[in-house]
Amino acid sequence: MTDAPAPSAPIDLEARKRAALDDLARKKAQKIAEGRAISRGARLEDLAHELEDAPIAATPGEGARGDGAGADTPAGDGLDPPASGSATPRKPSRPRGEIFENCPVRALGVNGDFSYYLDRHGQLRAVKKHELQTIMHLFGDRIGALCWNFPQFDKDGNRKHSRFDQTTASMAMISACSEKGLFNPDGAVRGVGAWKDDDGRLIYHCGNMLLTDDGQQEPGDIDGKIYPAYPPIPQPAQKVGTADPARAALEMAGTWRWEHQETTPMIVLGMIGVQMLCGAMDWRPVYWLTGDKAYGKSFFQDWIKHLHGGEKGLIQSNDPTKSGITSRLGHSSLPVAIDELEPGEEGSSKERDIIVLARVAASGGQWLRGSADQKGASGNVYSAFLFSSILIPGAMGAQDRSRLITLHLRPLDPSAPKVTLDPRTWRARGAALKRVLIDRWPSWAERLELWRGALAEVGLSGRNGDNYATTMAMADMALHAELPSAEVLAGWARKVASCAVHETEEIGSDAESMLMHLLGQPFDVHRRGELFTIAQWIMAAAQLPSAPPQLVADTDSGDIDDQVRKQAAKRANEKLAKVGLRVRGSGDAASLFIANAPLPGLKKLFEGSTWASGVWAQSSRRIIGAEPVAQPLTLAGQRTRGVYVPLKQCGGLMAFPMDRAGAQSGPEVPPMPREWEDFEG
Repeated sequence: MTDAPAPSAPIDLEARKRAALDDLARKKAQKIAEGRAISRGARLEDLAHELEDAPIAATPGEGARGDGAGADTPAGDGLDPPASGSATPRKPSRPRGEIFENCPVRALGVNGDFSYYLDRHGQLRAVKKHELQTIMHLFGDRIGALCWNFPQFDKDGNRKHSRFDQTTASMAMISACSEKGLFNPDGAVRGVGAWKDDDGRLIYHCGNMLLTDDGQQEPGDIDGKIYPAYPPIPQPAQKVGTADPARAALEMAGTWRWEHQETTPMIVLGMIGVQMLCGAMDWRPVYWLTGDKAYGKSFFQDWIKHLHGGEKGLIQSNDPTKSGITSRLGHSSLPVAIDELEPGEEGSSKERDIIVLARVAASGGQWLRGSADQKGASGNVYSAFLFSSILIPGAMGAQDRSRLITLHLRPLDPSAPKVTLDPRTWRARGAALKRVLIDRWPSWAERLELWRGALAEVGLSGRNGDNYATTMAMADMALHAELPSAEVLAGWARKVASCAVHETEEIGSDAESMLMHLLGQPFDVHRRGELFTIAQWIMAAAQLPSAPPQLVADTDSGDIDDQVRKQAAKRANEKLAKVGLRVRGSGDAASLFIANAPLPGLKKLFEGSTWASGVWAQSSRRIIGAEPVAQPLTLAGQRTRGVYVPLKQCGGLMAFPMDRAGAQSGPEVPPMPREWEDFEG
């Protein structure tokens, strides 16, 4: 029997473990000496897997390792360097108003339940709930900085890889926004498009960069205004070539047939410039292209779109709504071009709402609408609007027409060669034209004043003067670097005035529109089988020779003597008094009394109009020569205050009817007495 081998000595596992840990400790010390980082709170037993490829601590300005091993290390986190002999950085103090030092996400402030930020990419973000993924989206590719500054630990105190403490991060974010104070994006946030700073210098927001007098800048804040990042829009050309883009656009505008062929192409060029820089301007006219079908309106809209670089350079639609337009605009100052805005069905407010929005945009005013949270939504509009249609909606008030420049098209010449439209060519020319206007912006304020003065000398002032001065100054700036001479200004001012005069006459005023409405209303008093208007009854009451004979005499034959006219005037005034109207005097000296009180008859005449429910009293006081009465007067037993309006201001009351132009006016009659049986002063 052979002897069994002697048993080997037992393995001392504890000794080997201690030896391994001692070796790890030496390696750890070596890593620290070499600048390598070890996870905070890690035990030696857990470090073996880290020592093979431990992450290198980022220095300020460096990013996390691309292989993911440094996902918990920040990029430019601003932490203090580790203390000598320690692998754990000291926790920094959070700067006031910042989430942490050099944080890629910027706190802007709070408003109600929302905290506002500029995210990692510079986008404006409103956050109500600081949920995990919401915070991660804000930091984007800089989540490593988030994990480093707000680490998450396990139950043993070990830092978790690629994890952050949501609660701590949320507290820091909300605190930073609260420290910034209240924030209202309306008026403070500026999207893509042209703007000007407090000193009048141009800032063009391209979406991914800002073009300023100081060169290109990243989106951010300038002088208290926030310019968030957006998807890029078509940018201005880097430089202008030898070809003149303004001349090319002017020649192209001349290929359409216009009612005023000599002047309208220049106005079109100015309109294009206004659209390009509309957000930087104090006044933005509204432009309306009108003409019958097949006159080239849609082709014109396509050309405009290409000049602005395509669909990203303007808001264009042929079936818009007000809310749709404001949603697309956001905080931008892009131009708006709307085709086929025809008069809608009776009772529809769609076209009216869009026209009101264009009116608001002319001066950069604020629009308001309700919202689901009952707090309302609002924003300022700085866009230039271009409409095109066969017919212009008739519901436009004087306040809308005063902001309008109408471009009247005529039928295209069938013998003229067809014009081609190469999108790439016109996009390039539009970018070059935008560069020209940006480069010449410093001359804008002085140039505009020169044009405003020149047009005022030929009678174009007020809102109408602002419209044409803005447009012509922009066209001039597109064509010439130097300021215009006095001769050039005077020549163009005469041309513009000659084509704008009929537009000015049609605009009128609120008071004139009120009078026109009143005078045209049928008066429900039949005379010899006919129904006459208020204007015709006023003619009879004022003993005007233009009064319809049926309201003056019982017969159409023979001359009408003075006594007959006086009796007819008295009867007419008795009728008019029942609806709050009365004529004083006669002939050229006559004046019309309009009651202020909402008398039933007068309310019926204005029913359904802008001046209903007594609003006419405000408009009547604005009529030139209007004379308010000192004491209440009595009309058909009803006492009321009101105003006397000279009949000379009442449209064509004093003119002789065209169908009786051959007749001779009667002899001058003496004025009627001021006191009446039912009209006491």
